[in-house]
Amino acid sequence: MRVIETDVLVIGTGGAGLYAAIRAGERGRQVTIWDKGLIGRSGGTVSGAGVSAVGPWSDPGDSYDLHFRDTVIGGAYLSDQPLVRILTSEAHERVMEMEKWGLQFDKRADGRYQLDRAGGHTCPRVMAISDRVGLQMTKVLRAQCIRFGVRHQPDVMTTRLLTKQGVVTGAMGVDLGNGEIIQADARAVILATGGVGQLYPVTSNPVKVTGDGFELALTAGASLINMEQVQFYPCGLVYPRSLHGFILGIMEYARLYNADNERFMARYEPELLEHTTRDRLARSIYTEIVEGRGTPNKGVFLDATGLSEDTFRSFQYELGVCAERGFDYRHKRVEVAPAAHFFMGGIAIDGNARTTVPGLFAAGEVSGGVQGGNRLSGNSLAEILVFGHRAGDSAAEFAGNQDRIEPDKTQVREEKSRLTRLLNKGPLQLTAAQVKHRLRAVMQAHVFVSRTVKGLETARQALDEISRELADDVGITGSRFHHNYSLLDYLELEKMVTTGQMIVAAALARKESRGAHYLEDFPGLDTATPPQCTEITINRDTHQMNIKMRPVEMSSIHPQKPAQ
Repeated sequence: MRVIETDVLVIGTGGAGLYAAIRAGERGRQVTIWDKGLIGRSGGTVSGAGVSAVGPWSDPGDSYDLHFRDTVIGGAYLSDQPLVRILTSEAHERVMEMEKWGLQFDKRADGRYQLDRAGGHTCPRVMAISDRVGLQMTKVLRAQCIRFGVRHQPDVMTTRLLTKQGVVTGAMGVDLGNGEIIQADARAVILATGGVGQLYPVTSNPVKVTGDGFELALTAGASLINMEQVQFYPCGLVYPRSLHGFILGIMEYARLYNADNERFMARYEPELLEHTTRDRLARSIYTEIVEGRGTPNKGVFLDATGLSEDTFRSFQYELGVCAERGFDYRHKRVEVAPAAHFFMGGIAIDGNARTTVPGLFAAGEVSGGVQGGNRLSGNSLAEILVFGHRAGDSAAEFAGNQDRIEPDKTQVREEKSRLTRLLNKGPLQLTAAQVKHRLRAVMQAHVFVSRTVKGLETARQALDEISRELADDVGITGSRFHHNYSLLDYLELEKMVTTGQMIVAAALARKESRGAHYLEDFPGLDTATPPQCTEITINRDTHQMNIKMRPVEMSSIHPQKPAQ
């Protein structure tokens, strides 16, 4: 087993992790990054198509307050409003910093920024780059990490956070590249591991996004909130199969038709049509499909024909991907359906990205509270920048004031022994890859766009059964840690099952339909004391929920001076 020391350990290298590492390094801390795959390439940031921010480039009628209001209303009032205030008031600062570092947003012929419209946003507010903002952002952030001497450690599967007397002291995992168990002793740890997309068979997320951070945080004693809130992007391709789940940003401008050639959104959202929020759009598409009005490949038709070439300027990346597969949606309808995309729930944080466990911080999609019950387009990359910045600052400050704590030797010994035993498990009747497939089928069947109490109970029982099978029936081939992907599948499956159990438990607890959680048994919002919301908190001890009521008043959404 190899042991390293660092001031700040960052787990995950999407935009939030990289930005946090830069901030901590900028403040003179020694920073180490762990990632399961290639640094900056295994998370979901690279696919981000735009960032929402109000700044000097904005429409005259736009403001921080309007962005705040759109986010809170779009999130079904489930957002943590102080966090949203931080997001909307600081996003422009982070965007301008990214520009200073070399990020170049698309501009019109007259030199003004290209601002795209998106469902739920009152004004055009999404800043885009033809070759994907997320991809270019990642390149810029990686260069800044090198500048500040951040140590990169790829191919590390983190398996446990280490704690002592309630304080996080580091982490352990398997270094698949070097073939050894690895332990990091750290004064502060930042989780930036992304969402849960791989819990579903059709997703826009990369293969490494398996919900690891949620299980790590839970086991370390952190609180998680609103774990039932899974966003399904309304328009993921269902054909050709090679692009199954590839999401189309052009949906913000396109029209949707069912197999009867009916523009069906006129029935669900007669005023907004396709320009409604993602949760409502996904639910409408899902209803068309299950009621028998879907296309041959179990989708609906997305029609982007007839749009101006200027509109297509912001979508060159996805047009290029489609062209490689032999089709062009500028001239022909394509078939789409909802795909698992983003996770609004997650680890509870405060305004400085601190979790409920001292020494542990979280940023990006792994954290909960900012997006509420539904994320608006472009708010993900904005959150990555704003709270990645705050997490790095907070972790650097904590590490500077914290003496190094010797890790709990019992925890280290237990995890080392557990990982060694797993390596010697040998082949059994099931593989982790097979069980992952079954887990995804359960989530798709019962914890998808539309849910029922009966279906959720079925899912709960199935996940409990899978959890029991892990110990007795799921084998691991290979006798070495070095690039042992059978072991990696098993370790990921452990995290996926626990995360799935939390999602189901929270979904059963929420006896209403709110945001991305649509429960057929309770199709309306809880209107007993509108617009009061229930924030569902899951803690470590028994995995049972402590449920608290958090009132949200419209009076808290008040006018502010427009951004200058």
